[in-house]
Amino acid sequence: MSSYQGVKEGAKQVVRLLEKFPDERFKYLVSFKKSQLERFRRIAGLPVASEGGAANSTAQITSINEIKDIVNRTSGPLGLQKDMLKKMQAAIPHDQFTEASMKAQIVSLTDLVNNKYKNYYDVGDKLYKPAGNPEYYQRILDDITGQKKENVFAGLRTVFWGK
Repeated sequence: MSSYQGVKEGAKQVVRLLEKFPDERFKYLVSFKKSQLERFRRIAGLPVASEGGAANSTAQITSINEIKDIVNRTSGPLGLQKDMLKKMQAAIPHDQFTEASMKAQIVSLTDLVNNKYKNYYDVGDKLYKPAGNPEYYQRILDDITGQKKENVFAGLRTVFWGK
């Protein structure tokens, strides 16, 4: 198997692992899972899904690959000076994977998906439920997930009396 085929097959395995990866609890402008899926689908030669879930072939949004293409194939796109063009080409990230680096990616993602380090470095109840305020972390999680909201008076009571 050639190096290119090995990288392509490794990228397909990484995509399968990333699809098992849980979604982020908090919505950010950029999602780790979505950005890495897009990156490795492109390397694997798979269709890249857009925001709506459809393939990106019909989307009219300019992608980073199209920008890279414009910068790389022309000597002076859009009237840019040559020194500015060289700075842009130097700033564009280049994905250069080898079979060994893809295997390392796969091993790392497998460990993360299987919670290897969470299980290996298990934290006891002393940290999760401190003696001074055993409900502290559960209150925070309930507030984040929206299960139980504290009003202003309950929050003040918690601050002053710790209950």
